[in-house]
Amino acid sequence: MLSGKIYKWLALLLGSGACMVNVAPAQATEAMCPGGANQDPAVIWCDDFEDATPLQDKYYEFNDVNGGFERSNSDSFNGDYSLRARWKAGEVDVGHLMYNFGRNPIGTQGNADTDFREIYWRFYIKLQDGFSGYPDKLTRATVFAGANWQQAMIAHLWASTDQREYLMIDPASGIDSNSRLATTKWNDFDNLSWLGYKKGITPLSAGQWYCIETHVKLNSTGSSDGVFEYWINGKLEAGRQDLNWVKDWAGYGINSIFLETYWNSGSPAEQSRYLDKADQLH
Repeated sequence: MLSGKIYKWLALLLGSGACMVNVAPAQATEAMCPGGANQDPAVIWCDDFEDATPLQDKYYEFNDVNGGFERSNSDSFNGDYSLRARWKAGEVDVGHLMYNFGRNPIGTQGNADTDFREIYWRFYIKLQDGFSGYPDKLTRATVFAGANWQQAMIAHLWASTDQREYLMIDPASGIDSNSRLATTKWNDFDNLSWLGYKKGITPLSAGQWYCIETHVKLNSTGSSDGVFEYWINGKLEAGRQDLNWVKDWAGYGINSIFLETYWNSGSPAEQSRYLDKADQLH
């Protein structure tokens, strides 16, 4: 883990369509996913979906519901391929991907001895022309805290409840007032504490690509200084810097990222959303 390094997310580069990340005064992560030995060491996960390796082999969990979540060459931000979520009319869930990292009680794909207290992740997103409505779920980071998929915190970035074309941060803690793990399973809503949502300022319109960048930092022991914020095309949309994510609990660090498609009420039509160039830094 590269401790002490401050990462600043830069605005969309004019004319280039590349949302870059500055990780040191004279160093920036690559615009797309390179191979070989020249990858930035801060990048612990990157997928531009150009590689034909089956997605089930790349991720801790990849769920493709009846072919509705798949690598596709029908549209892309860069290169020839992206990840396409395709709903049929009335369909609720077409799949998700889950990348596990760091020390993790349910299994990890890298950095197995590291507890990550702070991460950034980024992806590009497009709604097809004429897209109607907006699916509830998009992405989250979480701390898996036990073999039964108990969660110590969840950083949800998903559709706003009142204006669904906007995204909102919706942080939740699975740690009780005595700094003990309260959750007993995945999405244990009865034992989660919701810390207060905040909506962004830019609606996602159909027919164009957006760069979504998200930052989560766990709180210091005994302090309410945890962070959750996100940007669209380099512009800060919403942020909290006063979160007591896990109180004094220190069992694990942030150890999983999800990209999701769940639509609570079902899609009103057959339509697609595209994701491209997903990556994560520490």
